[in-house]
Amino acid sequence: MEIAQFISEVNDGAVVIVAIANSALVGLVGARVAGDRAWTQLVAIHPDWRNKGIGSALSHGLEKRLLHLGVRKVSALIGRGQVGEQALLNRGFTPVEGLVLYEKLLSIEPGEVRIIDKWGGQVLEADLWDQLSGMKRERDLVNQRIIAPLSDPSLASRIGLRLPSTVLMFGPPGTGKTTFAKALASRLSWPFVELLPSKLASGGGTLANELREALTELGRLEHVVIFIDEFDEIAPARESRPAAAGVVNELLKSIPDLRERAGKLLVCATNFVEAIDPAVLRPGRFDFLIGVGPPDRDGLTALWTHSLSRMNVDEKVSVKELTEKCVGFTPGDVDLAAQRAAARAFARAQSDGKTPLVLNDDLNVAISRTRPSITAEMLNAFNTEVISFERI
Repeated sequence: MEIAQFISEVNDGAVVIVAIANSALVGLVGARVAGDRAWTQLVAIHPDWRNKGIGSALSHGLEKRLLHLGVRKVSALIGRGQVGEQALLNRGFTPVEGLVLYEKLLSIEPGEVRIIDKWGGQVLEADLWDQLSGMKRERDLVNQRIIAPLSDPSLASRIGLRLPSTVLMFGPPGTGKTTFAKALASRLSWPFVELLPSKLASGGGTLANELREALTELGRLEHVVIFIDEFDEIAPARESRPAAAGVVNELLKSIPDLRERAGKLLVCATNFVEAIDPAVLRPGRFDFLIGVGPPDRDGLTALWTHSLSRMNVDEKVSVKELTEKCVGFTPGDVDLAAQRAAARAFARAQSDGKTPLVLNDDLNVAISRTRPSITAEMLNAFNTEVISFERI
């Protein structure tokens, strides 16, 4: 690595991102900023760490830093086959003729970054949707009814299909509603902003005023997914909680205003859909009400397959047998059991020095120690709610 060049770049005010592994410098990337453009001038990765995702991670870190400096376009001039070329391609840069000029138009205007930062938003990695496991029904439904129209608004307009703008997801705790909302934003490549009821309530004004300000400012963005969890705390039935009437009334005004602005998607989630004010749930306010329940056997199979793919597992382990023992498990339960099994194998390997391997016995013990988050009573209640509330 050209350490001298790196030091010179830093001293001259360049933006530099470094990668550290085991207390050693294994990669770095530097860029010069000029107005709303940035030029990548230095890319270096230790030979032992190439083709291991370091370049893509460095590029991602650089992009995040440049966004906050008002940069709109990032360029990198490198020859074919040079260090960093594959990383640029992985991050979505496109080659330009001649010496192969890689450029990427960042998805957010500098002015929008300030609004996103104010409300604690983020631009998520593009692969979160592909990482969703155990939610085939919900994935297929959301992909067809929400993502596809928003990704092809011209076709939707020609047909007369109104673009979706509001979605409520309901179901038992731990079924992945927040993860699903983030994956949805990732799939659309839209910024994700979560409005926490507790944070809104501590903003200095009333909850209704803070909510109005948030929705108004976020509505100025070209594209955004706004997520509100614990929606029953924001919009409870006014008959049971009269003190919440001001917030509910604000929502009844704000949601229609938001629906009129293209490129905005409000996703709300609740564990208690029956507690939400009926006026908020009516057609014309929420396009879809989607039940998100625990994974079925196919879903559990997908979750276990995904978890075991990241572990050194004995070939005798049967995903089918694991699935049969995990009725009522949520995605978090499966991950917890898998990590408990891995921890057991780790302790054994440390003790006997043998090949670290997760055995059937490790998994069976871990599953027996993990209590399902969804009981039979909760599942029956959820199925009843789906019949009463789901609108797709």
